[in-house]
Amino acid sequence: MPIRLPILTALLALVAALAVPDLGFAKPKKEKEPPAEEVNLDEEAKEEPKKDEASESEESSSEEKGEGEEKKEEPSGEIKEAAEDEGAAKDTSPKEEKGKSYYFVGLRARANVVPTFIIEMFGDGGKTVMGPMIGPEFVVRRDGFEYNFAITYTGYPMDWTPFKAPTDPDIAMELVKSEIKVLYFTADFMWGHQFSDMVSLMYGGSGGLGIVWGPLYRNQAYPAAGGGWERCASPGVPNANYCDIDPDHGTTQHYGNYSEPSWFNGGDKPAIMPWLALQAGLRIKPHRRFVGRLDFGIGIGQVFFGVGADYGL
Repeated sequence: MPIRLPILTALLALVAALAVPDLGFAKPKKEKEPPAEEVNLDEEAKEEPKKDEASESEESSSEEKGEGEEKKEEPSGEIKEAAEDEGAAKDTSPKEEKGKSYYFVGLRARANVVPTFIIEMFGDGGKTVMGPMIGPEFVVRRDGFEYNFAITYTGYPMDWTPFKAPTDPDIAMELVKSEIKVLYFTADFMWGHQFSDMVSLMYGGSGGLGIVWGPLYRNQAYPAAGGGWERCASPGVPNANYCDIDPDHGTTQHYGNYSEPSWFNGGDKPAIMPWLALQAGLRIKPHRRFVGRLDFGIGIGQVFFGVGADYGL
């Protein structure tokens, strides 16, 4: 029995060590784990730098993006400025587009001339008459062709000038003074040959009608001693041969300030006057809104030359 007792005692000690954890043979106990919240806080604290790094990277990328956008703005500004310059150049360019209508208002001023040789076609005597033509105009232009509508005041001033019908004898000579005025309503129809966007040669014709007013004075005349002709003062005075009563004039003898009636009142002064002319000119357009012209034309019994200036609408 002395041998078995130690073995039994060893077995009991082994069982007790396995059953009781406080004994030295038990496994060492693990350290107590922190609460879940503390773990989460620690994890968040550990993750925060990562978020900061991410935000910093985002900010840096946004800054780089902003710099890129700012860099892109520079060429876009240049393009915008170039577009504005192009638009301004187009706004002032005299070039006219095909198929587009252009409208202008302006003023024309001309010198209207009735040459002596034209007056002599209708009678003996007379002299060159020059008067002003001035008035507003409205122009419609399309594909190099234009309509030019105008209202012009025209004067035909002439001082005392000898004149008679070509078939009348010398004793029928009269001195005539004109203060006739005409308001013309005309339309020009002009084609053009374009040398450049600025300069064109215009050619065509015009037609219209004028309303006549103003006196036309007539006075019987006699040959003056020093040459030329003088007005008779009264019937037979101062020259009985030239200042006698003209039976063709009836009771309206041409002495003093006799004014010829118009056609409507049985006289020889025109009440209306036609306008018909062939004309040409130089058209100069330095700017989209400005046109200048040099005009020349030949009409019925008269020629004219002048200038015009129009503003583009």
